[in-house]
Amino acid sequence: MSSSQLILPSSSLSLCHDRFSLTDTDTDDPIPFWLILGKILTPAPQSTSQLLDALNTISVTLRGHSHPHAFLRRFLDVDWDAESFFRRTWPACITIALEMPLLFPSGYLEPLTAERPTQTYTSRQIACLVIHQFLCTLPKLPWTSDAEENSQDLHIWYDDEQPHPGAVRAYLTALFTFFERVASGELSSDDGITFTLHCAPDLPISNDPLYPLRMMELDKPAVNSSLIGLPSGACVISANRHIGFGRTASQEEMHVGCTPQSFPAKLVTPPLGDSQVLVVRGCALVVEMSGYGRDAGLTCIVPESQWRQRTMLFMDALELDGYNTTAVTPDLLPGNVDRELTKAYTAFSSGRPPYVNVVTGHWGCRAFGGNREIKSLIQWCAASLAGVELDFVCELRGDPFADKFRRFSLDAQSRRWSVSDILSVLRSMDPVEAVGRSAFDFVREALGQDS
Repeated sequence: MSSSQLILPSSSLSLCHDRFSLTDTDTDDPIPFWLILGKILTPAPQSTSQLLDALNTISVTLRGHSHPHAFLRRFLDVDWDAESFFRRTWPACITIALEMPLLFPSGYLEPLTAERPTQTYTSRQIACLVIHQFLCTLPKLPWTSDAEENSQDLHIWYDDEQPHPGAVRAYLTALFTFFERVASGELSSDDGITFTLHCAPDLPISNDPLYPLRMMELDKPAVNSSLIGLPSGACVISANRHIGFGRTASQEEMHVGCTPQSFPAKLVTPPLGDSQVLVVRGCALVVEMSGYGRDAGLTCIVPESQWRQRTMLFMDALELDGYNTTAVTPDLLPGNVDRELTKAYTAFSSGRPPYVNVVTGHWGCRAFGGNREIKSLIQWCAASLAGVELDFVCELRGDPFADKFRRFSLDAQSRRWSVSDILSVLRSMDPVEAVGRSAFDFVREALGQDS
């Protein structure tokens, strides 16, 4: 077995001590964890307290310590119909969880690699993995040494100390709604969920004019069904190298948290390289939410629909927040423009058939410290090279950036500036001299039009 494979709890290689003497095994040696888990989960917990006791027993058995669950307890007892959940939903979820040996007979998950870039799972396999992420039965990911920051399971949502409680409440709502739909059989028939690791193709050279650009302004950041690229496009997920969910309301965490079927992508995706993007296809958006930071929260539960065409483009931007931007524009340091262009083009050109449009926004510009004007130009160039229209979302209505970008785009299209024109200017900009200057104005001046 490869060291990069994730051993599942149903594997005969997943061994631990029976700390609570739950089995009839008469030995002090480690035994298969699956035997112990069967005892913990049968009969199925029938109350919040019993469920949390089961979670504690699993945690102590596997890790020697328990996790606090105050936030999860309050969610179940206050925000959710716990009686219906334990009577109707949870027993069906336990049944699926215990099907893991049948659903994953190898006992492990292979990572996505350049040699084996695509994996497709049935909805039942995905449900099984999500339930085990909820139960916290999975081991630490093979490619990370920081189990908390890059957690493979959902225990990060259970503790009472939540930096953005409204966001986590929305994520738990999505999760438990997903459990309800799994239990009712609503997700039993589909074309599967596909995870594909795309590696950078050769960048084309284009002297053609830029492709059309559409601007959309929101009152505040949002994840909803009108902003995810349906029916024939895709949506950019402004990802970390370690993709996945989290406890805050970043753009990536909101999109993933609203989409439980995307959770297992974290289990098979090693840290993204500079020339790699992850494309996730077929996941249902379960809830919508809006806001940012502590103001983020649930908007509504999304009715079940056909999601087989939904495409999520996980692409990580350069982390530039460590630079002093009063001294240098890090987006323009040697190689950075082309790195970001390659990353975006790899994502935007990944459609088979090609995407009609890609929905994006301020990729890499919030926590990662990117320059909004430079990043928007790079994405527009990448979309034009890929032959797709760009739907650019500005998250705060009235933000001066939206008007500046709109006016620049009209100028660029009326003057038929090409991708090569824009990129040649960006590559020529000095990262020190560009401090405090508008990239839009710089391009205008360089191409012969004053601002």
